[in-house]
Amino acid sequence: MNFLQPFMFWGALAIAIPIFIHFWHQKKGKELDWAAMQWLIDKSQQQSRGFRLDDLPLLVVRCFLILILTVLLSQPVIKWFKQIEHAERIHLVEPSVNLVNNYRFEIETAIKNGDKVFWINPESEEIKDLSSISNPRNKGVLYLQEVINKVSKTGAKLDLYLVGNQKLLDMPKIYIPEAYQLHLLTDSSQNYSHKFLDLGEGKKLFVNKGLLTAASPGQSDNLPRLESTPVHAGKLNVLVEYKNKAEQQTVEAALGSLSVVYSLPMEIDLKNISDKKYDLVLTDQKVAKTNPEVLYVLSGKSDTGNQSLVSNVVQLQDSLRIQTSEMVNSGQLPEFLGDLLISHFKLNEPQKLISQKQLKAQFVQTKPLEVNMEGSLRPWLLILFIALLILERWMALKKTIQKSYV
Repeated sequence: MNFLQPFMFWGALAIAIPIFIHFWHQKKGKELDWAAMQWLIDKSQQQSRGFRLDDLPLLVVRCFLILILTVLLSQPVIKWFKQIEHAERIHLVEPSVNLVNNYRFEIETAIKNGDKVFWINPESEEIKDLSSISNPRNKGVLYLQEVINKVSKTGAKLDLYLVGNQKLLDMPKIYIPEAYQLHLLTDSSQNYSHKFLDLGEGKKLFVNKGLLTAASPGQSDNLPRLESTPVHAGKLNVLVEYKNKAEQQTVEAALGSLSVVYSLPMEIDLKNISDKKYDLVLTDQKVAKTNPEVLYVLSGKSDTGNQSLVSNVVQLQDSLRIQTSEMVNSGQLPEFLGDLLISHFKLNEPQKLISQKQLKAQFVQTKPLEVNMEGSLRPWLLILFIALLILERWMALKKTIQKSYV
């Protein structure tokens, strides 16, 4: 048994109070002779104030009352009921080739044992075999919280297979409702590799010495070591949707300038196509639901609610027009959008190794299993406390009535 508030046990010292009062009331008083005392009948049994046994039960009950109250305030937690093994285990695997190869034996063993094994991706696909990986670009970790909420069950233990890199630390806290175990892959070979965008035809866009750089296939001198897979390949699908036509033309011109300078292929839509997946959305309208893989730039007084607290949602107070925006008036809008893309794809952050301590701090267990038995113990202690309180009052009242009759 553990206690959530063990310092409350100092209250057990209050047991000394009823013991002190008990002996104080039984202290023998000083006899004084007074007139007509000789005519009184001698009743030695009533005058005796020694240590009487009929008061001990009341003293014991009062001491127990204080002790039980102290235990209640200390919030006891029973753990030994929960030392049994979990009936079910659920495995969540980040879609990474290196991770799967490193933990292939553990994952295949879990599949053979009949455990539920899922990819960490928007679809939460169940893994039947490891012959193929659903998302080799490894963006599934962005949906980790969503997958945990979808597949976790009461009493089931979660096994998380993750690549230990900076992406995990960039995410919000991950809340897990049950017990879990982390299986972390640390790849030191990726410690200084740079992320890049694959522009097609062998061209790559990356950050080198703090500058956004576009490299052609023949350029290999003085270039940093790049990762094996790009964070994005092909055209950038961009949605530019504004109520004000002048603002829309300004944003289109800034995107065009960015595309020409860095040979960045873009496909710009002026109206939202429901089935199309966008990489960048620029609008002055409210976005009903955000996607963690999409960068949103919202201008003006659009109602974003809590969305502005998310890293992939950028809220601008002014509209992007020459009359209202100093950034547009000074010609800095293309550079600003370029910096947002760098930050969104994390091109300026080479992958870093993270420690087990950093990773564990990223996960929060919202409902520890050990606390589940607390609710079944405290009511019984409360009932016992009330019963003893009633018994103490009854014994004290009975003793008072007896003394009054005497």
